[in-house]
Amino acid sequence: MKRAPLIPKTSRSASETPTSAPAAPMVDSLIARVGTLTKGNSVVLPVCGRDVKFVLETVPADSIESTTLVWAGNERVQAFLTEDALDDLIPSFLTVGQQTPAFGRRVDDHIEIADGSRRRMTAILTSSDYRVLVGDLDDEQMDALCKLGNDYRPTSAYERGRRYATRLQNEFGNNISALADAENISRKVITRCINTSKLPFDVIALFSHPGELSARAGEQLNRAFAEHQALLTNKVAELTARRKDGILLEADELLEELMNAVKSKSEPSRQNVYKRDFGPGMTAQYKGNRVVYNLDITKVPQGLVEQLEEIMEKSHTKH
Repeated sequence: MKRAPLIPKTSRSASETPTSAPAAPMVDSLIARVGTLTKGNSVVLPVCGRDVKFVLETVPADSIESTTLVWAGNERVQAFLTEDALDDLIPSFLTVGQQTPAFGRRVDDHIEIADGSRRRMTAILTSSDYRVLVGDLDDEQMDALCKLGNDYRPTSAYERGRRYATRLQNEFGNNISALADAENISRKVITRCINTSKLPFDVIALFSHPGELSARAGEQLNRAFAEHQALLTNKVAELTARRKDGILLEADELLEELMNAVKSKSEPSRQNVYKRDFGPGMTAQYKGNRVVYNLDITKVPQGLVEQLEEIMEKSHTKH
């Protein structure tokens, strides 16, 4: 992410749908306003319809982890911010450093980040200084900044599902229709995302970044886990080991590996079937560990049937 989203100039509640207009023009406007700021400079920007004075602070690379943290309301799962997931940011950080500041507020001796968690982790990974515009923000404004950043660089179905599940339980009394209205999306999308969020952490960690797993595919995987948990857990462990060995699979390849593991177990193994003909009215069919004898009593001697019955009775008595 070479650019960060601009704070909207009009108020927008947390439940409203993000505008579908492209973010780039707003981003360009923000860069023009804050791009030339240096440490200690300030700028006033509207957040939720209220002007906020932001002061630019530069956090040294070696103290980012100890003096900054990501706001708990940010739905982006920080554990998934790996080098692979940040490959769009790392090159520019290595060559010119962080170009667009993050946004946050000061809480005691920490800076709490609303928008800029990806830039924060990139700065940590590249040992770069971290630039943050710090303002006096309340939770509503922090949430608005988080949402704006996540709209520009969308979070995954897994991450959205975690937020939907929390809101569904805590705010909407498990009324999924009410949540769908508040989020202005369909019940189906919410259900798929929530089902995706039920997948084990290790499954999501197989992907370069969680956004590679769609809600549709995530729901399908969740159903497979419900039916074949032990089988898929073993498969995930195998794929995780391969990833640690440097064998990286594309998203479609990972899905194929996981679903094939289920199919190979679910589909009955094909066993060779062959028959023997012992004469008129006498055949036997062999399949795996089973043998089926077919006798046409109109064509075989009655004594043969009696002999077979006697042999089976003796065998049953013996065992």
